[in-house]
Amino acid sequence: MADFNNKISLWKRKPSENDVAGKAYPHYQGNINVDGVVKDVAVWIQTDKKNPAQPDMSGTIKEPYKKPENNNEDLPI
Repeated sequence: MADFNNKISLWKRKPSENDVAGKAYPHYQGNINVDGVVKDVAVWIQTDKKNPAQPDMSGTIKEPYKKPENNNEDLPI
């Protein structure tokens, strides 16, 4: 079995019809596995650097997204 521990996988993000104009969306999205714990990753490429000391890329690491459960208990019948 393949060992995916301490690895990162990124895919180029495709624009969506639900994207909000003017909002900065990540250029790449994916996941990272560190010591068996999987997290979501988003990476932005710095295309208009004004300072050479700025990084070429920046990113965030978050808990994996989980769709909210459809809880019908609170809905009236």
